[in-house]
Amino acid sequence: MRRANRGLIALMAAAVAIMIGPAAIGSAQAASTVTVTPTSPTLGIQSAPFGESDVWIAYMAWAYKDVPAFNLKAGDTVAFDLTEQNDVDIQLQIAMAPTTTNGGDVNSGPFTQIVPSTQVPANPRGNSTLGDYELTFTAQAPFNFSGGGLLIRFGNPGGAFATDYNLTGVGGSGNVALATDPSGNFAGREVRDADGAAPWTGDSYADGIGGFRLNFADLPTPPASAPAATPKKKCKKKKHRSAATAAKKCKKKR
Repeated sequence: MRRANRGLIALMAAAVAIMIGPAAIGSAQAASTVTVTPTSPTLGIQSAPFGESDVWIAYMAWAYKDVPAFNLKAGDTVAFDLTEQNDVDIQLQIAMAPTTTNGGDVNSGPFTQIVPSTQVPANPRGNSTLGDYELTFTAQAPFNFSGGGLLIRFGNPGGAFATDYNLTGVGGSGNVALATDPSGNFAGREVRDADGAAPWTGDSYADGIGGFRLNFADLPTPPASAPAATPKKKCKKKKHRSAATAAKKCKKKR
């Protein structure tokens, strides 16, 4: 009898573990990322947009192709990868727009500002580590992208970075690519544009196009809804019915 009880207890414990296990794994979905990074990074010095600010203002943009679709939310982050530390904190207005053609540089609509130039990013001067995407800005507005050609625009430097004309620790060097990079994701670079939209009136280049990483925050999994309780039927007493008869009929209905 004792052995049977022990077996029954063990079986019940296993059943409880199976029920608790999935809930204990976590109440949030895994965070996801989109990373567009060079296969063959060109590590020569590029001062725009994260080094001295006077070489590219008022606006500049990086153009990409074959970028997967994403839905950026306020609170998600966009990060860039430097391999030299800048001499001051980097503050920039950052905006995004889809292109009319995959790999083109013409925005198909107005740019959406996702970061204001008042924001000081995480790791605001960058570092010398290749591939860690440490310069991290937090999106303050959503941007939904259906995939294909994408423009990331930089403008209106803020803080001390607005007058950063010193070439000490040029922060623009690092994870940048040629338009011919084997990844197939890099299209071009536009600098010194007056209004920050196509047609671009500044200079166009096929090099110095930076990689980027989007980090999407965890989305909580909604709790399972409990089944609705079946309402109990109320037994109404009819007029001219004795209390004993009513009690018997209510008992039968239950």
